[in-house]
Amino acid sequence: MRLRMKKIKLRNFYDALATRAITSGGITLIVIILGIMGFILYQTLPLWYTAEVRLLHKVDSNALTATKSKIIYIGEEEQKEILYLITDDGFIHFFSLKDQKPLKTVLLQNIIGQRITSAASSFASHRIALGTDRGRVEQIEIKFNSVFDSDGRSIVPELIEMESHQLDSLQRPIVKLIYQRTENLPTFIGMVSIERQELIIANVRETENAAYTKKTKTGYSDPALQLYYLKNFAEIISSLAYNPIQDHLLMGFQDGQIQRWNLEDNPYLIESIRATDGEKVAVSAMEYLIGDISLIVGDEKGHVNGWMEVKNADGTASLKKIRTYRTHERNITSITASWRNKSFAVTDASGMARLYHSTSEQLLVDIPVSSAPLTYATYSPKGDGVLFVTEDGSVYDYSIDNPHPETTLKTLFGKVWYESYPKPAYTWQSTGGTDDFEPKLSLIPLIFGTLKATLYAMVFAIPLAILGAIYTSQFAHPKIRNIIKPTVEIMAALPSVVIGFIAGLWLAPLMKDVLVEFIIMLLLLPVLIVLFVYFFDKLPRKITNPFKHGYEVFLMIPIVIVSVVICYYIGSVVTESIFGGDVQHWLYTVLNIKYDQRNSIVIGVAMAFAVMPIIFTITEDSLAGVPVHLTSASLALGASRWQTAIKVILPAASPGIFSAVMIGFGRAVGETMIVLMATGNTPIMDWSIFNGMRTLSANIAVEIPEAPHAGTLYRTLFLSGLLLFIMTFFVNTIAELVRQRLRKKYASL
Repeated sequence: MRLRMKKIKLRNFYDALATRAITSGGITLIVIILGIMGFILYQTLPLWYTAEVRLLHKVDSNALTATKSKIIYIGEEEQKEILYLITDDGFIHFFSLKDQKPLKTVLLQNIIGQRITSAASSFASHRIALGTDRGRVEQIEIKFNSVFDSDGRSIVPELIEMESHQLDSLQRPIVKLIYQRTENLPTFIGMVSIERQELIIANVRETENAAYTKKTKTGYSDPALQLYYLKNFAEIISSLAYNPIQDHLLMGFQDGQIQRWNLEDNPYLIESIRATDGEKVAVSAMEYLIGDISLIVGDEKGHVNGWMEVKNADGTASLKKIRTYRTHERNITSITASWRNKSFAVTDASGMARLYHSTSEQLLVDIPVSSAPLTYATYSPKGDGVLFVTEDGSVYDYSIDNPHPETTLKTLFGKVWYESYPKPAYTWQSTGGTDDFEPKLSLIPLIFGTLKATLYAMVFAIPLAILGAIYTSQFAHPKIRNIIKPTVEIMAALPSVVIGFIAGLWLAPLMKDVLVEFIIMLLLLPVLIVLFVYFFDKLPRKITNPFKHGYEVFLMIPIVIVSVVICYYIGSVVTESIFGGDVQHWLYTVLNIKYDQRNSIVIGVAMAFAVMPIIFTITEDSLAGVPVHLTSASLALGASRWQTAIKVILPAASPGIFSAVMIGFGRAVGETMIVLMATGNTPIMDWSIFNGMRTLSANIAVEIPEAPHAGTLYRTLFLSGLLLFIMTFFVNTIAELVRQRLRKKYASL
């Protein structure tokens, strides 16, 4: 009795221990999954953070300069430690933002006796052109050198005075100035007369080539300049912008018109458009963003719009308003482009500044800088700060924390009109060849590609797997079943990288050569097999009896071989007679369909090979698990084995079959290596079976080596992983709900 009680206690102890171990394992698994989910969420949340700005320094004009001179230009070095400003009396003042005290003041020697009336910098550089009241242009460059000594690191500013040119031979003040330096040669556009609205366009050329030029030369004294004039406009010019890539000059007028001029050879007017909607409102500011494609236009009513050149039906290009930003309360005084991305700052006469991002079309942040009107703004070189100058000469230095301005729900999941595109589109293109590249991070083509690859894989996998499982569990001889099932299960262990390697290097080129034969075989082979089974069943018993039950499948082997041979010869004839011997060329010339060698057919076959074993195994287990008495009862009532399998066993096993299909679906959604190696990885949205795709999982594998840590692309890839997680979770949840309902429905059987 004691021994029995001891065994019972020991058994209860082991039961309790097993229960706790299983419970702990299950809880641990749930915690791990939730932890992974939480980590992915943690990495993606910064994509949705709003921009933060912080006032670092406010410097009054008295602290910057000892005189009451006017600030013409302002900038700062990359580390935001040194501020420099140029005043109209020809001085450059360097101010330490770190110590809040002046560093040094330098007088420009080349313009002693002249006053600076305008200034402009070559984009994304500290090269500055200064226009004077005597029609002269002085070029300077400011460098910041890091010096290391016993006191640590210090930054020492250096002024380099470059060449100087007499822009206007009549020595009139240059009241507006545009400056661009390309291929180490500068271009100047200066307005010298407000009353006559006269512009002087000057290109600096190599003096040894001065005798050869296609430009019209008008009286000037500087042999290094090529000059021509634009003057006597009907309206007053209120703003200027220059596109150095196309050599186009844009002029905004007081009546709201914008004229675009081509400055190559003899200048001519390309087009004249109205920037404002039916109103005669002055165009007060214009600025090209980095890349010189997007033009931001502001007017005296506070409207801010984005314009781009768009091709017309006749092949010409014209400016078109693409984006509209939030309206300011007062006149727009300046527009400043970021050096690093498509962000820009807009100031107005009320003292309000706003930061926008062009691609996402979003207002990043409002900055109520001052009650005094803002006259000038400039971004810091790294794009992490912005300087504002008020009408009274005060300078405000703000830092900007906004690492992901490109991401909104619209840019990730909506259509966006990107630069140089004819219309809004879903596009994924994360990197480019230049620093002014506009990231295109739409996830829609990747989601589409994932669903497309999964669909074609399931089209091939589901019929083969389920029909194969029905044959194996219900019709095959036990000896054959014991061979087929382990073989298919071993297929599931084949690494997907091997399948992708074979599909990409062997199957894809083969499919290109036998495309027609393959399509004919897909149509003809099932018909021949069905006909064989039908006529075999009609044969007399004395002919079919010699074949053991379950071994009839071997009779189909000759049928398959004959079918393949027939399809090969038919395909050859069809290819030569209908498609002229080249199917790919015929598709492109007749149907305008491009054939990609690594296409959806290859993906369907390769991924079906990877997914099919899972669906087959679970389906076969579900069919084999149907109670024997159901089969026996059906056969006893006179039903055939086929009728029993379709009308009794298949419905009873439907919960397991549905689960098998959903698990296969989840396997296909998350597949990486096959779609990475067997497709062109082109993020296009096209259901054509002759094109490839790019899936979410393959995109992560392709892009992650190039994604800077904590950058926008890095976090967008984590968002892709989150979408995959949600998709598989949703599919599995739906599958479980349907499975439970089917189990309840057929539980009475």
